[in-house]
Amino acid sequence: MMKVIKGQRVSDGAGVKLNRVIGTSQLDNVDPFFLLDEFKSDNKDDYIAGFPMHPHRGIDTITYMLEGSFTHKDSRGNEGTLNAGEVQWMTAGKGILHEEMPAMDEGQLWGYQLWVNLPAKLKMIEPKYRHIKACEIPVIKQEGIEVKLIAGEFQGKAGAIEAYFPVDYMDVRLTEAKFEIKAKGANLVYVHTGSVQVISQGEKVEVVAGNLCLIEEVEEFQVYGDRAGFLFLSSNPLKEPVARYGPIVMNTMDEILQAIDDFNDGSFEK
Repeated sequence: MMKVIKGQRVSDGAGVKLNRVIGTSQLDNVDPFFLLDEFKSDNKDDYIAGFPMHPHRGIDTITYMLEGSFTHKDSRGNEGTLNAGEVQWMTAGKGILHEEMPAMDEGQLWGYQLWVNLPAKLKMIEPKYRHIKACEIPVIKQEGIEVKLIAGEFQGKAGAIEAYFPVDYMDVRLTEAKFEIKAKGANLVYVHTGSVQVISQGEKVEVVAGNLCLIEEVEEFQVYGDRAGFLFLSSNPLKEPVARYGPIVMNTMDEILQAIDDFNDGSFEK
């Protein structure tokens, strides 16, 4: 099954303008993915307000920068700067307050934030940061294909991150070429440049920049493009109950209410 999801223009944080493709009325989530946002603008008014301090619990949050820079800090005293080509893979675990603000007041800011649900047994682990430099991310090149391998495996090579819950995260560029990979339970192709054709079991759909193709219940598929680029995300589902309150994703409503109580009484991270 293949379905094309159109990105929705939204505003989040303190007023950052985004293209949201997971976490919308069209596509609330795809187990285990709960949010995918693209921020891309050369107008500082679209991003300058940033994402002031906010809580996370029960998920991984992954920020991937293509252009520009973000500074980040949290309530535990960690801070740093994420630059073009770099990835921050943050495991929120039992809870953390986190802030991301642009480290620039002009020029293009372009990047992505992805939320990945954690299994119940890992939801309350200690928070952890992994900052991956551009030079640490494997790039696999074949004729007409370039794959930046953030997580997962492609052509026998492993990505820069081994996630607590296995997911594939790749930035793929095509020049008159076809990308092929074995399918998992949920497979996502988010086109950021040009357009591609996704082909599976005799069916073909075209996906243009700003939209996403959801591919499920297939064993394999191909993506064809020329001067095109896309993010490829895939994983097998957790198949666990979900309760969600904004950036807090747990298994039961009682756990959500506990998280709110913890936030209000100052024990969110303890």
